[in-house]
Amino acid sequence: MNERPPEPAAMPAPAPPPADDGKASGAMRALAVLLALIIGFGAAIVIAVMVDLGSSPRCDEVGGALAPTEDCYDISSTAKPISLALGWVGGVLGVLAALAFLRLCILGVGGRLAAQLTAAAVVLSALAIAIG
Repeated sequence: MNERPPEPAAMPAPAPPPADDGKASGAMRALAVLLALIIGFGAAIVIAVMVDLGSSPRCDEVGGALAPTEDCYDISSTAKPISLALGWVGGVLGVLAALAFLRLCILGVGGRLAAQLTAAAVVLSALAIAIG
């Protein structure tokens, strides 16, 4: 009578959670395409403005701000190179951000890099506009 009661059947281990491969979902990839287009367009505008600002003279070089002899920018000699440098860097970072968003849409990775590049491009471009 020293029989032991039968041991209960061992419960199977719970299934592991599905592996998160760290890739973006379909909605995030579609948003990345839209953001790549918007940021690429914005970067092209910033670069075009910087080309125009760099090739146009200052008003004090062409007869003064009151009676200029040609189209000019009323900007100081110190502010123009600072604005050009910040604008060019912001424009190039904008192009890199657009490429990073295209990478996100194709490979599904790199969203943080794209966001960081976008933030840097926006800040530098805004500074260039504010100074110039």
